[in-house]
Order: sequence, then structure tokens, then C-alpha cells
Amino acid sequence: MQRVLERIKQVASAYIFMGPPDSAKLEDARAFALKLGCAKIDLIEVVPDGATLKIDQVREVQQQVRYGPSAGTYQFVIVREADKLTPDAAAAFLKTLEEPPPGVIFILLVEREDRLPATIASRCQRIVFGEIVKKWEPREEYAEYYKALKSARKMGILELLELSLRIGKEKDKEKDEEKGSGVEGVEALLYDLAFFARAELNDVKIVRALLDGIKNLKKRANVKLALDNMCLQLGET
Repeated sequence: MQRVLERIKQVASAYIFMGPPDSAKLEDARAFALKLGCAKIDLIEVVPDGATLKIDQVREVQQQVRYGPSAGTYQFVIVREADKLTPDAAAAFLKTLEEPPPGVIFILLVEREDRLPATIASRCQRIVFGEIVKKWEPREEYAEYYKALKSARKMGILELLELSLRIGKEKDKEKDEEKGSGVEGVEALLYDLAFFARAELNDVKIVRALLDGIKNLKKRANVKLALDNMCLQLGET
């Protein structure tokens, strides 16, 4: 949090906090709001409704900030996964950024700035976050995947495609638990496997294959095709 304050010379009306999922973006956004005296009632957090941030959500925020802070100097709006704004939602949100109500500060949390419309990004100050370095710990529910990754190079094509199918089922688990599109469950698994490949296997090629798979999923690629290609790449390493 101290490093964030050092990079902010004066308080702006909008910020982009960008960095990987395991960075401290959300925690520092909240801490920044509290540091400036934002009351709990004036701290608004917006999260995607399913796979996207919808225009109705933006309109609700516009109503909430219409009169500015109610209990302090500032009112904060933290938009998580802001790159998931639909085109209509982004257009509506831009109007608010162009004429922000007095005392209202917006913080957009994203992994990459280039996924935001340029018109929105140009109206925000940028704060870049790095990944939090932490010791990797195995997760019991992923034990079968660790075992499979160790022997991926010895697998035939059918075995690799079977591994892809098993990984893809993490998407269905997330859907069943009503946590959104389900892709988040696959990405969480692949990130963990990348840490495993780096910490336990010390295999850069496997790490790269897993990160390529994550990148393709974030591009909204077909999940099955992306996982099939990734697992075949694991076999080639």
C-alpha cells in the first residue's frame, strides 16, 4: 500500500490498478480508500454479473454516486474485472468518467490495460502491480493432475486428450456451484499446475505450455480446443 501512495502525487478521479490475479490490487484499492477517509457506506464494489459487467450495473452505480459521498470526503467505486464491461456498459461508464461527481473516485481492477476501451483507459491514472511471491503449496483436490503432469511427456495422444477432458470438467464444477462462466475454475487449476511445474518439476517448457493455455482461455477461445492444444503441447515437451 505504501508503494501505491508513493506513486500517487495527487488524488485523481479514476485509476487503473493492473496486474496478475495473485497481486494485491483489490486489497490496496480498499486500503487506499480507507487511507483517504472513505466511510464504509461510501465504498462500493462492483463485480461481474456472470461473465460480464452489464449496463444495468453501471446505471446502478451512476445512481449511487449521483450526489457524491454521504459520510466523508470521498466516495470510492472499485470495479473488479473491469475489462469485462460490455460495449453498452463501457459507453455508459465513459460518460461518468468524463464528468465524475465531486468527491467520487473510481478504481478499475484489470490484468491488462489493453483489454479496456482506449477511451476509458485514457481517463485513468495507472498503477502497475507485480505478482505476490509466495511459496507454492500442493492442493489435495489437484493431486491427480500433479501425477498426470509428471508423466505427460510419456502419454500418447489419446491419453493427452483424456487429460484435457478431465481438466475441462473443472469448468462444469464451477457452473454447478453458480460461480459464473466456469472458466475461472479451469484457470485456477492451470495457474496452480504452472506453480507445481515450476516449483516441483523445474520444467520451464511445461510452465510455458500451461501459461499459453491460460492466455488462450482469457482470449475467450473455445475451451475444449484451447485445452486440447495445451495438452498436446505438454506431450511435445
